[in-house]
Amino acid sequence: MIEAQAVGWRVGGAQILDDVSVSVGPGELLGIIGPNGAGKSSLVDILSGVRRATTGRIALGDKDVTNKSATRRARMGLARSFQTSALFDGLTAGENVRLAIQAAGERPFTPFRRAEGDDAERIDGLLARVRMPGRADTLASDLSHGDRRKLELAMALASDPSVLLLDEPMAGVSAEDVDGLTEIIGEVRDVGVAVAMVEHHMHVVLGLADRVAVLHHGQLLATGSPDEVTADDRVQQAYLGEAL
Repeated sequence: MIEAQAVGWRVGGAQILDDVSVSVGPGELLGIIGPNGAGKSSLVDILSGVRRATTGRIALGDKDVTNKSATRRARMGLARSFQTSALFDGLTAGENVRLAIQAAGERPFTPFRRAEGDDAERIDGLLARVRMPGRADTLASDLSHGDRRKLELAMALASDPSVLLLDEPMAGVSAEDVDGLTEIIGEVRDVGVAVAMVEHHMHVVLGLADRVAVLHHGQLLATGSPDEVTADDRVQQAYLGEAL
């Protein structure tokens, strides 16, 4: 569903990514791991169109999107979450979801009109999908950190994406919330969405990912099944010895 071919990204004299090739198919979850500064979030930015690759090619399905904007890629079925919170705290959870629906090309957003009919059903369905039933009228600012992460997932799913990119979705959440978020992400993968996830919780990555890509100093150090990657001496030396 999404593929990076020999992607490089240079900023001034610094080579942030160098000859990185990864792909994610339908119903597959690719875990992206590596030390801090390895280029993981930069790769997600390149895949989503937030940043443009200096070299290489990005394909979404059978379409070359290397020079397409993030907005265009979103219209083609790609959604993503960010490392830091991207909620509107002055709006309710339901209004945040309705704003995401509008961004996906649906009817105009009016934050002061209560959702009715199909709007309300769709919002309630998305919130239920992320384990937040009955929370549509709760202000985003009143949500726990774990529920904020769940709401961000609901917003990413509002466009019914075929590709979902997640940048550290478990960052800062409690152990209980990690388990809940893991279940939600696994369910998204299991209905056929291609998921690429940057994550530092190694037990989550190794338990959830179908394949793992390890970045180190902006290069792809290894890729394979969780068992193959954890058995790789290079990965052990560069990262897993400290992470596990």
